[in-house]
Amino acid sequence: MRLPQNGWVKAQLHAHSTRSDGRLDPEKAVEFYARAGFGAVSLTDHNKVTPVSHPSVLTPPGVEVAAREEGVAGEYHVVIIGCGELPPESVRKHASKLFDWCRDNGFYSFVAHPYWSMLSGSDLLKAGNPDGVEVYNHGCEVEISRGYSGPHWDYALSKGVMLQGLAVDDVHTYTVDALGGWVVLDLADHSVEALLEALKQGRFYASSGVEVEAYDVEQGRAWLKCSGAKIVKLLSGDTKGAYLSVSMLDKLAAAQPQLLEVERWEDGFRIRAKDLRVEGRLRGGSIVELEIAGQLPVKGYMRVELIDGEKAAWLNSVRL
Repeated sequence: MRLPQNGWVKAQLHAHSTRSDGRLDPEKAVEFYARAGFGAVSLTDHNKVTPVSHPSVLTPPGVEVAAREEGVAGEYHVVIIGCGELPPESVRKHASKLFDWCRDNGFYSFVAHPYWSMLSGSDLLKAGNPDGVEVYNHGCEVEISRGYSGPHWDYALSKGVMLQGLAVDDVHTYTVDALGGWVVLDLADHSVEALLEALKQGRFYASSGVEVEAYDVEQGRAWLKCSGAKIVKLLSGDTKGAYLSVSMLDKLAAAQPQLLEVERWEDGFRIRAKDLRVEGRLRGGSIVELEIAGQLPVKGYMRVELIDGEKAAWLNSVRL
């Protein structure tokens, strides 16, 4: 499915206010993101639902709670979007019960910062049925360098658990921990209902700075247009996957290896193998459009990761 079908809206889905341990009061926190171009903000204070409104920004209710699961040493921090009140005490502290309760009531839930929490990939499988997991948490990255949880996500995906990947700020101080992670949603209209629908259907990508204009990832093909990436990763199950960078492209064009036909020109390139075709456009030394088609080196699932220095974008996975 090609996205967006409607239009992109930038959203912050993990943020804290003075209602728990954030530095800004709720209204100022939302206004902070409004000035930065965000169209949706969910305040997810610890164990508190914080009602807030803004004339131009969607403010779905949210909350962050801590839960445990038998056989897991660590604690799950669970972010729930769309929940207007705290979950019942009977499910709140039990991860698998909590995720089931969220699904049954139409809310969207995801596991926050598994690397920061020192959870393992297998711990994600024991959690029950979350909708997603934070692939990148900016606050955890600038705090203790444990913001990236791509391997946790890939472990779950490789076991057939199709979690979606989100990037967030998890902002508290609104200084270095802000404006470093977000999701960009394809919204049918300006409503909380449309936001929840887009989340549940995976009509979004996660980003820490790389902008994706449009993309279409499906069986046998991956196509995208973006603001620019020096590295493109195709990740999959088993020992499958692929890697392409601008520097690698230049080396391939110079070496002309066997079994590959490589063409490189100023603003584009083409790579052909027996059952695979890779074509792209370049601008300013970065890949801005890419199509990979044919017999892709993937198994079980595939997802795409774009990297441009300290900035990245993560597309949601496709089951194969």
